[in-house]
Amino acid sequence: MDDPCNELICSRNESLFELENNIAINILSRLPVKSLMICKSVSKHWWRLISSPDFMLAQLTRSQENPGYVFYPYACSCHNEHFLTKIDGETIETLPGCNEHYFRNMICSFNGLICCINRGDFCHRTRRSLRQDIYICNPATREVLLLPQSQGSEGSPKIGVSFYPRTNEFKVFRFFSIAGKSHKRKECEVYSSINGSWKGIGCVAHRPRNSKHICINGTVYWFIKSKKDGLSIVCILAVDMLENFSVISIPEEVTRCAFLVSFEGCLSLVAGNVFDKNRFDMWVLQDSKKSTWIRKCSDDMPISNIRQVKHVAVQKNEILFASMRHYFFYNMCSKTWREFNWVHDFRKRFSIPLTYTESLLHCKATDSLVLKPRTSPV
Repeated sequence: MDDPCNELICSRNESLFELENNIAINILSRLPVKSLMICKSVSKHWWRLISSPDFMLAQLTRSQENPGYVFYPYACSCHNEHFLTKIDGETIETLPGCNEHYFRNMICSFNGLICCINRGDFCHRTRRSLRQDIYICNPATREVLLLPQSQGSEGSPKIGVSFYPRTNEFKVFRFFSIAGKSHKRKECEVYSSINGSWKGIGCVAHRPRNSKHICINGTVYWFIKSKKDGLSIVCILAVDMLENFSVISIPEEVTRCAFLVSFEGCLSLVAGNVFDKNRFDMWVLQDSKKSTWIRKCSDDMPISNIRQVKHVAVQKNEILFASMRHYFFYNMCSKTWREFNWVHDFRKRFSIPLTYTESLLHCKATDSLVLKPRTSPV
């Protein structure tokens, strides 16, 4: 058989192999991560396929079509139990690998990974934080990454995670204070998942109000509190993946009771109505340079005061309001409310609900695992 025939046969075999892989990816990517972890043990070929960046991207894309919420009901003093569950409509599913103590303090969730903080030791005499552990976890695969220790801080450091939409590359920004001779210096350092180390940025003009933040398209946002009363919100601090800092003004109607959310890929605010404490307003940022906001919606709430709300999250056209005892969902299209039907007795505990999507992404990013969009759809 001559060389052209061999080349034709090899080409057809390669095309057939690629087609079979695409079909397998299309089918397997619909399975939950727990099933995929079992499938990896079927054969070496399936192990390589499921471990490939192409498959991870396909699985993440499908999983993002049906996102849920993850929340941790804090254990009361008389119990030593840990729960981490996912809310998807009206069902509760316990996620594996989340019985460690640091899951009590989840601060954000991205691409199936969850950032948790162990608040660590704190010296009240010197007001110096002696240790703060930061974990990146994938509860579906039970993988956990403990970040290297960084500088000590006077007071509690503020944290934020910036990440790209479809990769496991992320940066952790840490704001802290070092006691100077005449004043406290506000400084910032950043951890890169690619380098696996911290890098000092230096002194910064602004420090976040707390570690509550939102990341949209690689830019992370925090509230900045007023220097006068330490409570009112005055503006928003923004930092992107290239470590560029900027400040965004907020609507005049927004003061204290406000929450940062993402709506249709835009930075948004859910805040109490300035004239009626029983109503909420949702604002969407139209122009970050000019700080132009529009009011997306406004409605009465099923609770007496928005100050009872401790956390807000948005997915698609639904807003989740979490108070100490109730979770309410507001549908922006139908303008209707529904209360989450608790299966377990969690009402004596409060948890911050975070948007959550299962994935196979590793906690430690490497150049080979930074996912790139496929050239052809699955």
